[in-house]
Amino acid sequence: MGDSHKSGWAVILAAFLAVSSILEGCAGPSTRVLPRETREQPVQVEELPILEEGNPFYLREELEILADSPRPAGSEGEKRAVRYIRQLLEDYGYEVSLQGYTYREDGGDEKISGTNVIAIRPAPSPHGDILIVGACHDTAKNSPGAVATASGVAALLETARLLSHMPTDTELRFISFSSHEDSQAGARYYVSSLAEEERHRVVGTIMLGSLGFSVDSSVVMATEDGEPTLLGDTIYEASRELLRESWSYEQREEEEHSRFVQGRIPAVTVTQEREAFEAGTPFDRPDLVDLERLTETVNVISRAISEIASPDTPSMLAKSRHYNDLRENSYVQHPDVLIPFGETVFQTEKRLGANGHLISQNTDNEGNPIEVYRYYVKWLNVDQTLITDYYYTGKKLTLVRVDADGAGVDFTDMEERLTDVYGEPEKEPEGPAGSELIWQVSLCPMRIVLSPGSQGYTLEFQEGVRIYKDIDRYEVTEGTESNPQLNVGARIFTESEEQDFRVHVLINQIRQLLPLKGSFRVTEVRLYTDGLGETTALLETDSSQGEEGNAPAFVWSVDLEDAVLLDGEWRNETETIRQILLLYGQMLEQTEPYRSAFEEVFGEKEGEESVLLGLEPGEMTKQLPDMKESFLWFVLVDPPDVEGEWGERIRFFYQYEELTAYRNRIRNNLMLK
Repeated sequence: MGDSHKSGWAVILAAFLAVSSILEGCAGPSTRVLPRETREQPVQVEELPILEEGNPFYLREELEILADSPRPAGSEGEKRAVRYIRQLLEDYGYEVSLQGYTYREDGGDEKISGTNVIAIRPAPSPHGDILIVGACHDTAKNSPGAVATASGVAALLETARLLSHMPTDTELRFISFSSHEDSQAGARYYVSSLAEEERHRVVGTIMLGSLGFSVDSSVVMATEDGEPTLLGDTIYEASRELLRESWSYEQREEEEHSRFVQGRIPAVTVTQEREAFEAGTPFDRPDLVDLERLTETVNVISRAISEIASPDTPSMLAKSRHYNDLRENSYVQHPDVLIPFGETVFQTEKRLGANGHLISQNTDNEGNPIEVYRYYVKWLNVDQTLITDYYYTGKKLTLVRVDADGAGVDFTDMEERLTDVYGEPEKEPEGPAGSELIWQVSLCPMRIVLSPGSQGYTLEFQEGVRIYKDIDRYEVTEGTESNPQLNVGARIFTESEEQDFRVHVLINQIRQLLPLKGSFRVTEVRLYTDGLGETTALLETDSSQGEEGNAPAFVWSVDLEDAVLLDGEWRNETETIRQILLLYGQMLEQTEPYRSAFEEVFGEKEGEESVLLGLEPGEMTKQLPDMKESFLWFVLVDPPDVEGEWGERIRFFYQYEELTAYRNRIRNNLMLK
């Protein structure tokens, strides 16, 4: 937002708050809501209220109060947020309770406390449908979390206000969850606490994710399998009616909705399509949030809920169970989803949403302990659940064995299923029972072994070896006077292979982020992969070019698989851009005079701790950013607005005209506000 826009908001908001301060009641947006009828004073038919529109002033105030400081689970920041959320929902007339719980992060000894805020507006009938609306109020330890996740909580509070007077035959539950940053531990605890009778009454859950819209105003409805849900379809129709937009579905696992789906409750997460660059960082502040767009989103959600919960509509329970994102009490291992070898039992249980059963303990040849835990998982589109044993060597996952044979899937059927996903296998020499088939999957990396035996067969997913593989290479050409940015030039052929169509997606992004003419010598862009989850981008020195003065030549290498999905969609476009910009920061660290100048000013402070933005001294600290990270935020945030040591390090780069020009050009290319 520009300064004039922000100042305009400030004048209007100040005037609005001055008037509202004379109203009675507790502080917060609820003080400006007209008195609601009590249950002893039923609303007359002729006085039935009309659904209001969302109020951006209320949303703004909620964001500023919630994002005043970080709110990790169990912290003082979370406790303040819980008190505020509770008070507001009580003011709106809901029955509010707090659900406290403790858990151990990653199976450690330290217990962490979290608190869910549960607000209920009961249905006239104790057997009526239940509709849940949720958001998560906790944050990363170093972030005030306006986009992630105060924007979703503000949307929840405003939706609760709008629906507080609307007639309904459905029980409405508005829940603000804790511990989102720890695999949605708060949502997992809440779902596990539901009685079976309650669970059967739930029509579905709408989770409100990050809704800052600072990078992209597009909205997606995330489900476990990318397929529709009843609530999602109703939201879709409301978006078309109110905004003339069509909010699309997207498959996203391990999002806010996942814990409900694992608990056999249909769920959808409404969230922004692109992650904000600042989300979850010390710069995740309220002024990033597009209040107009957030208000529009609240209006769509409120309209959809009012239609589902209206007394004029029949029960939606039967219809909601026809939609297909329920797991039937078992985790679905999709073929294109990484098996995270190296994780602990605790991490597996959080990911699968189920507790394993320890069935065996042993040691390997080197004396390392081996533990085998059993889970029930769906694999390779087999209709039924398969017994699956997870092997942990030295507390880390190293092997997964699937009993598909015992479920009646014969060898030929399983071979065809694996070949459809992973291509043709390698065949080992013929044995007594036939050839062992092996698939080497570089993406994970993973090795799949299908072994025939005298009585059936075994199927194993083994941890593979990471192999660096060059995919494509391009030379970099000098910019022109009219377009001073360096450009991606001719392709450097190493083999006459057909080009992966995803290369064009990534190259077009890299092209936008290359340095300006004369700033640095970047001679080549390489696309490679070492499988998912390792280094996304690498900076190398091009020794074949020699040095001109003190300026080395560089090669930018970016992992294609980490950046782009098999269908050409981004895995996380925001993170890919961050990683590429860090390459530029690394070039600064390796080039005089930038390195010496930065070290002269900040070198003696490297490694010191500094109080984070929005925190009081002693609350929480983090290492100060190094040179490459400081440059990243110089490009992506508004440095004059950043105070303290962080701001000093970011503003350092303004003294260089070429870096300031690059910053301006990149922000224009990325369409940053």
